[in-house]
Amino acid sequence: MEHELLEYVLYVLGATHDPRARPLIEPFLHHPDPRVREDARLAAAEIAATEGPIHNP
Repeated sequence: MEHELLEYVLYVLGATHDPRARPLIEPFLHHPDPRVREDARLAAAEIAATEGPIHNP
């Protein structure tokens, strides 16, 4: 897959802020292309930034 498509997909996965997207992102943290690895790192960081303590009413 071309870098531009991977970049877009990883961005969208990170933008969901859904922790369930993390397993889809993690394999790309070890991609041979450093640009893809950086995109994956940013997507994972986006999810991690929105995770907080779970509030149970």
